[in-house]
Amino acid sequence: MVKIVRSVKLSVVIFLYFSSFFAWALGNVSVRPSPESQKIELITGLDKPPFVMNQAKTGLQLDMIMQAFALKDVEVNFVSLPLGRNFKAYLRWNIDGIITLPADYSYPGIYLSQPYITYQNVAVSLVEKNFFFDNYADLFGKSVVAFQTASILLGEEFKYIIKYSTNYREMADQNKQITQLFLDKTEVIVLDINIFKYFIKLHQTEKMYRKPYKIHTIFKEMKYSAGFKSEKIRNIFDLGIEEFMKNGGYERLSDKYLINRVHSRSEKDNH
Repeated sequence: MVKIVRSVKLSVVIFLYFSSFFAWALGNVSVRPSPESQKIELITGLDKPPFVMNQAKTGLQLDMIMQAFALKDVEVNFVSLPLGRNFKAYLRWNIDGIITLPADYSYPGIYLSQPYITYQNVAVSLVEKNFFFDNYADLFGKSVVAFQTASILLGEEFKYIIKYSTNYREMADQNKQITQLFLDKTEVIVLDINIFKYFIKLHQTEKMYRKPYKIHTIFKEMKYSAGFKSEKIRNIFDLGIEEFMKNGGYERLSDKYLINRVHSRSEKDNH
């Protein structure tokens, strides 16, 4: 009988101990949202290394966004579409945002983030053409292949000049765009400097791409924001990207991805 009483007492003590422990643990663990509430989908364009790479799975710009949201416990999935279809898909699909919009963009129901990424567009020609461009007007009458939506993003002056181009086209695949230049199928290409240099480095062992080229810096830097359907998500991103920048995140990714130290065989010829 004594043994039974002792056993019951011991069971009660153990029960009370673990009850107290679990009550303490539950009171000291921060409750996070369910995984479903932490996931968002954002539209990106097609691959444009070093900003977007590996079928929109990595790259400077994507890593910036993922790391900024990760600081706020938000997981991001990217949907890759040609730039020309980005906005239509954003309006029609159950998508949370677009990663690249001009910093001064305005549209009802879009909450624009602070500018977080900069593109430096340039014109590129072959040295053998002997072109010297100081401004947009110098593109007058030239055949030009630009990146997709350039006629919208580069402003009214550029849009006016390309009306008088002998052959103006826009291409979603920027590797093919560069190939058009070296195959002499266009006189000028317009694209971001780092995208151009990435592909030049990629093709550096191929004879065709060793032709001397000129980089004409006739465009201003363009700052871009992300656009969101939810003000709350926009605010989360702004806080995350600010923390990411302060912690040196951009410098680390720049060292990893950007190739602006790649030698240009004729950049100096344009000065």
